[in-house]
Amino acid sequence: MRKLLAVLLALLLLAPSAFAVTLSEPGVLPLTEDDVTITIGLVQSPLTTDYDDNYLTKLIEERTGVNLEFFFFPSGNEAGQKFSMMTASGEKLPDIVILGLTDAERYTYGSSGYFIPLNDYMEKDAYFWNQSMDTWATPKQKEDVMKYAYSFDGNIYGYPQFYCDPADAVALYMTINKKWLDNLGLEVPTTTDELYTVLKAFKEQDANGNGDPNDEIPLIGNTGWGGSVTTFLLNSFTYFAYDEMFGYQLNVEDGKLSAPFITEEFRDGLRFCRKLVAEGLLSELSFSQTDAEMRAMMQAPADQDSIVGVLVGHPSPMFGTDVPRVLDYVGIPSLTGPEGVNWAPFGMQIGNYNVYITADCEHPDVAFRLIDAIAETDLSLSMRFGEKDVNWRYAEGDSRYIGIGEQYKAIYEQNFNPDIPVPWTTENNIIWHANTLNMLPPMLMGGNLAKPFPNEYHEYKLGGLCYDVFPHRYHLHPAEMPMKVTFNEEETDLINDIRATIQSYVNESITRFVLGDLDIEKDWDGYLRELDAMGLAQYMETSQTAYDRTNK
Repeated sequence: MRKLLAVLLALLLLAPSAFAVTLSEPGVLPLTEDDVTITIGLVQSPLTTDYDDNYLTKLIEERTGVNLEFFFFPSGNEAGQKFSMMTASGEKLPDIVILGLTDAERYTYGSSGYFIPLNDYMEKDAYFWNQSMDTWATPKQKEDVMKYAYSFDGNIYGYPQFYCDPADAVALYMTINKKWLDNLGLEVPTTTDELYTVLKAFKEQDANGNGDPNDEIPLIGNTGWGGSVTTFLLNSFTYFAYDEMFGYQLNVEDGKLSAPFITEEFRDGLRFCRKLVAEGLLSELSFSQTDAEMRAMMQAPADQDSIVGVLVGHPSPMFGTDVPRVLDYVGIPSLTGPEGVNWAPFGMQIGNYNVYITADCEHPDVAFRLIDAIAETDLSLSMRFGEKDVNWRYAEGDSRYIGIGEQYKAIYEQNFNPDIPVPWTTENNIIWHANTLNMLPPMLMGGNLAKPFPNEYHEYKLGGLCYDVFPHRYHLHPAEMPMKVTFNEEETDLINDIRATIQSYVNESITRFVLGDLDIEKDWDGYLRELDAMGLAQYMETSQTAYDRTNK
């Protein structure tokens, strides 16, 4: 019934009507001179003090000619629950809904008539979307963003928004204490063998020079985002992105999916990690401490001796603000394994599909053109950074991301006035504190002007340990990567529990093998049998079917 109503509504909107809105041609702003209001449903940010009396809201209204009203969903999981209750009760939905849904949920709501298909709009009216993608993304990125936009029935229900910071794709950093290396006359390691030699020296030769040969921690990580030592080291033995940080990617070669966590190369990587733990070179704390606990370790007072030789963790939070110790460290981009393997796991650079036009929207053409207008570069940058020429401005010069390709030129400069607070991280009524409707493809988001940070510690932490390091990792991945496998409703029902169980079991087993709770030699076959019993074959077969369908 809901589908029928949606179809009838669409037909009525196509027919001549006293309430029809006159729209400009695609690419022309403002969109209309008629008095029309679009309601946007979204989760309210705690940092946004007012959405109505708001710079971004007023800017969008001024540029498009469309009035905005807001409906606020509760935060967290309650947002999805609220939306489900609204659809079940027949409550009127906002014109535009911004909500994180799974592929299956998006299809279910769309095919049930709650979201309208956007196929025709994307083909005929996505002027600024195409302009943004053609200017700031590669043809392959544009192809991938659209490829994953289609639901199982061939319809596009979620607007294919693309926000991508290139550095986030490879944000797994290893950093080493150069002062310790100098104390011992050693060089920055480039291979796993060299790393082992350095860690042994750190442990046995009083690397920090305080007279106590037992207070050094040669290598440590944490359980938080970007803190997995094992994921970093396993990529010296096999390509391994089967990690929550990278979306639990399977491997692929010539279109054939494989599980990286059952190979002999993966097993060799575990042997190496186990060796480091067994010899006291890799701290067991890496598998239990939080990132906050590790930050406290790295940000200890300057008058305390350094105790960490090598860490895995993002330098920005690890070294905090104005920590002189940061100058003692240098980056290790990657390590070559004994068989010449040298990979770096690569995260998703595909679209987000969390913006929907509902069947209750009286003017879906206006709603889509509104969404598309925010893809325009000025509006997209303002949604992220704030007021133009106050919080950001156009600029020329070198980009912070020039190391990953000459196509990364400076486009904008942010926070050029140190006396003005940064909108993104402060409470204000300037922006909405969300990248949901704007388009910031890699070459636009990566177009941040390279300029000195406020002090030498900040400059070195972000410049020396991040922006100078990640380009060396950025291209160390296979040409073919199944960054996203889209399952239909039946497939989701079939393997959802299997997939979650296997992901949890692999994570747990990596830790147990490395810590010695499981013996890599004696318990390996049992580990494989347990994966088989959990349904690994079904998981792989279903994933292959879904991957083939998406990439046909």
